[in-house]
Amino acid sequence: MNVSILKKSGIKNFKLKQIKSDASFRKYFRINIKNDDRKLLFVDSPNKTENNLGYLNISNILKKMNLSVPDIIAYDISKGFFVIEDFGLNTYTYLLKKEESEIKLYNLATEVLIHINKYSKNLTSKIPLYSNKKLINEALLFLEWYWPNIYKQKPKKKIFNEYINIWKNLLQNNLKTKKVLVHRDFHIDNLFFLRDRKKVKACGLIDFQDSVIGPSTYDLVSLLEDARRDVDDRIRKKMFQKYLKNNQIKNKENYLNEYKVLSINRHLKVIGIFTRLFVRDNKKNYLKHIPRLWKLIEKNSNFIFLNQINEWLNEYFPKRKRTIPTK
Repeated sequence: MNVSILKKSGIKNFKLKQIKSDASFRKYFRINIKNDDRKLLFVDSPNKTENNLGYLNISNILKKMNLSVPDIIAYDISKGFFVIEDFGLNTYTYLLKKEESEIKLYNLATEVLIHINKYSKNLTSKIPLYSNKKLINEALLFLEWYWPNIYKQKPKKKIFNEYINIWKNLLQNNLKTKKVLVHRDFHIDNLFFLRDRKKVKACGLIDFQDSVIGPSTYDLVSLLEDARRDVDDRIRKKMFQKYLKNNQIKNKENYLNEYKVLSINRHLKVIGIFTRLFVRDNKKNYLKHIPRLWKLIEKNSNFIFLNQINEWLNEYFPKRKRTIPTK
């Protein structure tokens, strides 16, 4: 591996230790420097698969919002190499397993989302739009990966078109909250608790390179309906109400409808992504979360205005079909 970027940054007498990566093609290495206590990571982020320009752009925007993102020490955009600040081990995932206060961590994360809502003005020219077309394309990952695995064939064009039309109607009729910066993967693997920082800066953010301007409910769904863990119902309700109150939401029905629509959209997308990670990339660890995603879909779809998607799911994916993918 070419690590000349480290030497150009004045980093000498170092050793690299690879650490667990995420669902992307990025590789992360902890930089251990002799007689130097700086906490740094070397990131190999292939330009062919990763949005490195987006990473630089969103990092700058979030810093201007006075939020904690890793300092970028050096980068070589042509090679996809970065040297960045290492936030350490205290991800929400790790701390929740160690029985850190769930209410404290979720309250902090919710305050970050409220903060982002407040400071998302004048960003439409700087960040791509989370269009309805993009949301539909993401929901189609369910048909492109999960359906063929369960049925052993692709869905017929009629079924494909039915699904698209349902989503066109749902999104057009129910996305009514203001548009803000949307992280898109605002969940416990991408949040750090930084004990030495105050207020919203105590929550470190990573994996934000694909942020868009979109519905203000989206990241709240990602946080409170995490595919990776069961969030306590009391905390979920409390954080939802906190979010409504602090964003001065007057029409709560519109807000709840949008939340429910985007929750189903996201959960179907994630089922597709987790299936793709298994089938294409041989990463089977994510499959264990699919039953949780189906439970969340069932919980959120039991509303009259969601009858179309609920009936479609019940017809083509009755309980016996809501299974974990196999090869």
